Amino acid sequence: MSAEGEYLFEVDEGVGVVTLNRPERLNSITWDLSQALVDLFRELRQRDEVRVIVLTGAGRGFCSGGDADWLSGSDERGLPGLSDVPLERYQRKTPAGPVAEFTRTIIEVDKPVIAALHGPVMGAGLSFALACDRRFADPTTRMCAAMVRLGFAPDTGITWLLPRITRLSTALMMVETGRILEADECLREGLIDELVEEGGDLEAAMAYAKKLAQGPSVAVDLARRFVYKALTSTLEEMLDYEAVAAVLSSHTADAREGTSSFIEKRKPTFKGF
Repeated sequence: MSAEGEYLFEVDEGVGVVTLNRPERLNSITWDLSQALVDLFRELRQRDEVRVIVLTGAGRGFCSGGDADWLSGSDERGLPGLSDVPLERYQRKTPAGPVAEFTRTIIEVDKPVIAALHGPVMGAGLSFALACDRRFADPTTRMCAAMVRLGFAPDTGITWLLPRITRLSTALMMVETGRILEADECLREGLIDELVEEGGDLEAAMAYAKKLAQGPSVAVDLARRFVYKALTSTLEEMLDYEAVAAVLSSHTADAREGTSSFIEKRKPTFKGF
């Protein structure tokens, strides 16, 4: 199978816009589409003209989770325990394969990733959204850790992400019950950062992303990297890491521009290097 046409990509003023493009299936994720997204994000890590990424979905939803045909075992891509289709060695070790890998890749792209959310944000789609740096959502947004509703244990990184973003009791409730949370509840629980007017999620996400893209992107990327590093480090380790980041960023043209503009009392013009 091929994922051709199942995602769209364009660059707008330093922002790479990635759009899941299976609107007739509420942008449900397949093995091939997730592999294509992993490959794209690995490429974007090396593309200097893309300083920020926006992730969104076409049509009425962001991502409704795993594709129903695949999850039922009726797709030509097998699923352990649910189909008799032969499995490759990689999938025997990691049943979700690149679907789970995409969660990791969103973080490892080493650039800010902003989510523009509307409609269903469920299952793997919820993992993808929570892996982003910031989430803009409209009132149609509905979030659900849907795995348990289908009899599956949690996957795609949801158990790592949820308790770091919302309360522990909320994370437990979501993975244990699969309850659907409406947009206002998602905002209250910290699962979304900004609730905007209906249909305005992409515009709001783009406005935020373009501001980031105009900033000192080396310093921004290092700051993002070390916030994640801090999740598993001590204060002493982070003081050392931050010192390294300060030295690295001090060698950029943007650092010279930033200090010069501060002394000259003018707005800086950063170039991203």
